[in-house]
Amino acid sequence: MSIISAKKIKYAYPRKDDEGNETEPFVALDGVSLEANEGEFITILGHNGSGKSTFAKHLNALLVPDEGSVFIDGMDTSEDDYTLKIRETAGMVFQNPDNQMVSSVVDEEVGFGPENIGVPTEEIWKRVESALNAVGMYAYKESNPGRLSGGQKQRVAIASVLAMNPKCIVLDEPTAMLDPGGRKDVLDVLHDLNKRNGVTVILITHNMEEVTASDRVFVMDKGRVVMNGTPEEIFSRVEEMKSLRLDVPKVTILAHELKKSGLPLKDGILTSEELVREIMSLRI
Repeated sequence: MSIISAKKIKYAYPRKDDEGNETEPFVALDGVSLEANEGEFITILGHNGSGKSTFAKHLNALLVPDEGSVFIDGMDTSEDDYTLKIRETAGMVFQNPDNQMVSSVVDEEVGFGPENIGVPTEEIWKRVESALNAVGMYAYKESNPGRLSGGQKQRVAIASVLAMNPKCIVLDEPTAMLDPGGRKDVLDVLHDLNKRNGVTVILITHNMEEVTASDRVFVMDKGRVVMNGTPEEIFSRVEEMKSLRLDVPKVTILAHELKKSGLPLKDGILTSEELVREIMSLRI
């Protein structure tokens, strides 16, 4: 069953010249369609300016389309009566966790959302404990978020969304400001939540290494979805990805070059272990 259904959505940002006069709007989305089923882990790729962040904001009604429609768990984002429920259903995590922090203690930060939607106090603290345990941050419940590392802050931000009991989490470049260790920690949390809790994950990124374990990948360019498929299908199209100014995992490029040189390797190899197995299986 689809938890997200976006159909032919268009969105343009108004623009003004130096004198304050309105000029031609900037078209950020130009007919984007995307379906996501419950429990899927979906990645949306694209270079800066491709429209992926604008699309992300449509998934919890921060923006509504100029044309087309977006339904979240059957609710139309253009209907004001659904806005609060949509934001409970599809939680949003941004690139910079500091922009989402409102409290000086971790457990209060995580409990802020449920409190604001009227969840009873006893239930709030149950949710806080569960959410912090889910992201491995319960030991820091009395800490000041401002003194945490970038990866820890991002895990607290994810916990704050989890405490709202969402069916879906939308993350806009959540690891862009993290070091490799912090990036791995956040991705491990997301995949664990997806597999163990069945939370639908929509990950917006431009980091190729974050894509390989996704169920499906959508590639955006100039406000449109230009490619979609499994990671293997997407990364087997090496030349097309390069034409879109997107990187491909280094091991995939190596396998691609080896295949061009004559080795009968399969397309879309994503890991070094997979490449080694393929080479070892060849009878040369």
